[in-house]
Amino acid sequence: MTTSPDTGGHAVVVTVYRDNPFLPACLRSLRAQTLASEIIITTPTPSVFVAASAAEVGAKVVVKPEDGGIAGNWNFALNASDARYVTLAHQDDLYYPRFLERSLALFEKHDGAVLSFTGYEEVDDHGLPVSTKISRVKHLIEAVTLGSRTLVGGARLRAFLSFGNPLPCSSVTFDRHRLGAFCFSGDFASNLDWDAWLRLLQRGESFARTPEKLVGRRYNESMTTTALLRDGRRAAEDLRMFRRLWPTPVGETLALFYRAGY
Repeated sequence: MTTSPDTGGHAVVVTVYRDNPFLPACLRSLRAQTLASEIIITTPTPSVFVAASAAEVGAKVVVKPEDGGIAGNWNFALNASDARYVTLAHQDDLYYPRFLERSLALFEKHDGAVLSFTGYEEVDDHGLPVSTKISRVKHLIEAVTLGSRTLVGGARLRAFLSFGNPLPCSSVTFDRHRLGAFCFSGDFASNLDWDAWLRLLQRGESFARTPEKLVGRRYNESMTTTALLRDGRRAAEDLRMFRRLWPTPVGETLALFYRAGY
């Protein structure tokens, strides 16, 4: 399924897999935005629960014919609307009221940006802020490399992306006009977003951002990332990314430190 972006408009596409208990809260947070937007659910696993959750907020459900893995599901979601601006929302996460307003305002300020992103904080199952070692390090990397800048590219963006993946896809809004034929790579199960940011950087693109923490990202034992940690795929993909960014000895050392923060 592929659509051509129209000249404007915004859609939030929530990528859903199975019956996730956090989905209703995610959808309600999107419906409570200060800026109204179309809400779409894409899923390869339709159910009564997903349909009822969608109906509560007036969201449209688009069923993917088969499960194409994370990359296939994200690519399907990215093209599920003909809107120019698309946010790929995570079913576990919460979106604070001004997320959409601020994300789209960044494109008005920086019309050359291929994407915009906001700051985020980690939250527990009750939606309350929590702090982990890895999240503190990622926030520090962002503060040091980007400071208060609202448009980043080139060497500064590379520095931001060189010490781990501090940019979660769920905080990103894409300009599909500028994105072109981009797609997420099926070579990754964990770091497909990190890989995507690097490919866009290599293409010469710039990212617009606000450091405001406008997304609450959940982390719990049921998440796919946790399973990837257990079976070693996350560590293998991290090592692959660090070797891509640094000379081998440096990359391997950074990967060890990064893994220690899980």
